[in-house]
Amino acid sequence: MVLDWLRAEGLLQDVAPQAVLRVAPSTVITGFASVDLAGPGDASFWVGDTVKNETNANGFASSLLDSVRIGLLFAPRGLVPALEAATASGKEFAPGVGCIVPVENPYHAMVLFLEKFADSFAGSECAGDVTSGSFAGSECAGDVTKSARVHASAVVEGRVGENAVVGPGCVVMRGASLGAGCVLEANVTIYPNVVVGEDCVFQAGAVIGSRGFGFYEYEGRRRPVPHLAGVRIGRGCSFGANTVVAAGFLSPTTIGENCHFDSFVQIAHNCRLGNNIYMASQSGLAGSVTVEDDVELAGGAQVANHLTLGKGCRIAAKAGVTKSIPAGLTVSGFPAEEITVWRRSMVRLRQMGKK
Repeated sequence: MVLDWLRAEGLLQDVAPQAVLRVAPSTVITGFASVDLAGPGDASFWVGDTVKNETNANGFASSLLDSVRIGLLFAPRGLVPALEAATASGKEFAPGVGCIVPVENPYHAMVLFLEKFADSFAGSECAGDVTSGSFAGSECAGDVTKSARVHASAVVEGRVGENAVVGPGCVVMRGASLGAGCVLEANVTIYPNVVVGEDCVFQAGAVIGSRGFGFYEYEGRRRPVPHLAGVRIGRGCSFGANTVVAAGFLSPTTIGENCHFDSFVQIAHNCRLGNNIYMASQSGLAGSVTVEDDVELAGGAQVANHLTLGKGCRIAAKAGVTKSIPAGLTVSGFPAEEITVWRRSMVRLRQMGKK
């Protein structure tokens, strides 16, 4: 089915399948992930050793392909000589990859694949039945445990754990899962493929798992990136009113345990947060930021994409972080710098103004 679709999309045009296409008929694709996290049932893409693609992702060394196990891999057509050379020498290129599909643009091929097949990975369409304003337990994927309380105006298609509370106007979409003791106060939206640990609290208007703000160039125009990998949240976290956590692209946005977010906080796609993190109102993380344990961001602090905030560092109010911050450091200003250096700079600036 996948190969037929590839041909229909023109992704295999001008390609000699015997030379460049490895087909494993027994391979069953059940999901998708980045190359380093993918399993034998996953689809993924690889752009080559030196190529830096639109999201700075998957530019892994070719040596990684010798150890991974992937069901379907979109790869650049420049990979063909390596595949042919390995075959001629009696070696198997990327032995753990079931199907290798060389294409002109692996990233674009992966996007088309997700747009076509992602609904197949989102979970069952079955939902629980409404009984007196709450959901009765059932055997289908839309289970809501009998001890959970669900407001009559809420829409629940996912899983809701023991003693959880789903307030008025909330939506728990198909393929989402709430742990025991979670509380959704009002008008909270939980998108598909979001998994929430126990005892998490979401205040009014919080949105978890919405599509990230990402685009890529193809044939002269910008196209949206389908962020469908969802979100994973550990136990004991709290989310303020109108806080947004965007879904990841191929791997989920992740938040550890005991993390607390004020109102109007933005966490972009593919961010990875550790444990015991605090973010005050209007602070935000751009895409693919890594935040280690015990980090604090004061109100209005902003962090640029693909950076790392080291363990225990602190970001002062309104700071603009443009480079990674070492563990334990406190920074302020824009661009953010060590806070004592910033304070001295502010003193000198005021003194200059008095002259």
